[in-house]
Amino acid sequence: MVEAVNRTLCRLALLLALLVFPSAVFAHRDDQYLQASLVAIEPNAVRLQLNLTPGIAVAERVIAEIDHDRDGAISENEAAAYADSLQRDLTLRMDGRNLQLKLTASELVPPEELRTGAGIIQMEFSAIFGPLAAGPHSLTLENRHLTTMSVYLINAAQPRFATVQITRQKRNQNQSAGEIEFSFQPVRRGIAVSAGPLESGWAKNNKGKLELLLSIGLCLFDHTEAISK
Repeated sequence: MVEAVNRTLCRLALLLALLVFPSAVFAHRDDQYLQASLVAIEPNAVRLQLNLTPGIAVAERVIAEIDHDRDGAISENEAAAYADSLQRDLTLRMDGRNLQLKLTASELVPPEELRTGAGIIQMEFSAIFGPLAAGPHSLTLENRHLTTMSVYLINAAQPRFATVQITRQKRNQNQSAGEIEFSFQPVRRGIAVSAGPLESGWAKNNKGKLELLLSIGLCLFDHTEAISK
């Protein structure tokens, strides 16, 4: 039952993406690899969730990148190796300084599900940085993973902390690169700001899928600008 709900939520996210970004998703449906990134900015960390969905026509190529021994199953070592490969193709910068990404969660569905065109590979990375100064900041993300067969989405998650406010998002034409401008205002003494605890494993629960769904939907109303690459 839980697995069925999870898969339904994943498909709803893709359906909403179809409504918001029809050109990208229509192309993805058979011959492209859709890579949707959701970026959550916190006062001392960034969380990056990626939902990767290969179309039917490219599924075998994606599986070949993961299932190195061609035994029809994805082992823990193969999953870890693919996460490393993906991480090397990601560049995350805060105010121009590179951030070191660390894998915090992953979920790879079986190859037979990927071949249907609806299977979703989920990866979560995090990066810790030092205290932010009050005022404006810029976070940039570049995704160079399997560029010859991929389409991309990049969007900022709604901040969980009142001290962080997203002010503007800019993306290049295919959304393989994006910039998120935000402001940080430290909490003044005597004023309480509540926020839930840091949670790992977005890729393993419904909340992560709902956040992706809502984030893609917010693109309808989000003020964005194009950036050149």
